[in-house]
Amino acid sequence: MQVSVPGIMDSRMIKYYHVDGFNPTTLLDAYFSPKTTDCFFQESTKSLMSFLHKAFASGFIKGKTLIDISLGPTIFQLLPVYEFFEKITILEFHDFCIKELEKWKNKDADAFDWTHTLTIMAELKGISDGWQEREDLLRSKVKQIVKCDFSKYNPTDPVLLPKASCVMCIWGLDIISKDKDTYCKNLKKISSLVKLQGFLIIYGAINASYFMIGDHKYHLLTYDDHFLRMALSDEGFKIEYYEDLHRTTTSDLVDLEKIVFIVAQKVCED
Repeated sequence: MQVSVPGIMDSRMIKYYHVDGFNPTTLLDAYFSPKTTDCFFQESTKSLMSFLHKAFASGFIKGKTLIDISLGPTIFQLLPVYEFFEKITILEFHDFCIKELEKWKNKDADAFDWTHTLTIMAELKGISDGWQEREDLLRSKVKQIVKCDFSKYNPTDPVLLPKASCVMCIWGLDIISKDKDTYCKNLKKISSLVKLQGFLIIYGAINASYFMIGDHKYHLLTYDDHFLRMALSDEGFKIEYYEDLHRTTTSDLVDLEKIVFIVAQKVCED
């Protein structure tokens, strides 16, 4: 059942992920599950896991703490990276997404089943078994699931998070930024969570404008490569790894030209 939000009733209106309600299971089924169409599952899930696996296999990215700010109550993006960190904090915008993540962490019977992504990770690493134990190790490393609000000076207020070795933002900036000015302001807040010489990982959509959850259309910020590169440079980040994936098929779920994967190191700060 769609979660209703006062004043946001017309399914034809553009909604905002961080403001408007939705059914988290509908989101997960559409984009990150065995029910997802093959071509789109490649873009939303498999390619990201492959990019992360390759980037972290170099040993260049590591540290004590990771903060994840991603679309939906997902954990698959943590599977390629969790072993490189001691503690993980997940930030989410909605109580119902936090509840979904807590069901996974507590191994509740009705939690979303991520077995299909465990299989992908096993293939990437060339390991045939032991992934149940590895998922449990990931659970043990997720120390906090914190609600965030980027309209606040401190997005995690009243919680004050220490700066992290790495912040991972999977679609996160695209879905919460109404315009490019807001994107830069949100990026500054995310930058404040990253240690000097720490890393920011971005997975985003170039020249997109919307994505669908059920029958409802949600905002994606439209921007190009040049804007993204300049925004990162202005915040003191140096791009160390960049890869893109051009769309080969069309889908009514989301409009985009290509997906970009970026690892940037924070080399200076205000």
